[in-house]
Amino acid sequence: LDLGCGPGTASGFMLAAGHRPDALDASAGMVALANDRYPGIGAHIATFDDVTGTALYDAAWVAFSLLHAPRADLPRYLGAIATALRPGGLAYFAMKTGNGAARDGIGRLYTYVTPATFTALLAAAGLTPLGLREDAERGLAGSVDPYFAVTARRGPPTESPPDA
Repeated sequence: LDLGCGPGTASGFMLAAGHRPDALDASAGMVALANDRYPGIGAHIATFDDVTGTALYDAAWVAFSLLHAPRADLPRYLGAIATALRPGGLAYFAMKTGNGAARDGIGRLYTYVTPATFTALLAAAGLTPLGLREDAERGLAGSVDPYFAVTARRGPPTESPPDA
């Protein structure tokens, strides 16, 4: 699952590595761009609310997309992602660090969370955090912002990841 696939870069890498990405984005423009850049990925329009089903994916890539969701919806979305993963499935999340919510210079909503808050939300959703990295980077709006990336597994820490 590439949730919030944007221009399809991650799905393009997944496809080239022999995987079958399910590339979803809420923006028709991003879906069109993704499909133009990587014709084989078959990106389609879907929102966070469209992630349904049980044990569909071995892994989920959710990089800088959930940060556009309202804070109150994060537990529900994380629960849906956890449910959509197979037991032992892996997920990668990246979020901007901070508190509160704001619009950036180009009008996009950002929900900021701290790593501690986000890892607690992951645990409540049934995802076990495995590793966390913090950094800062210039985003599309031009500002340099702190962020964190965390990898998690569906289920308790003792579960093994799915076979590759």
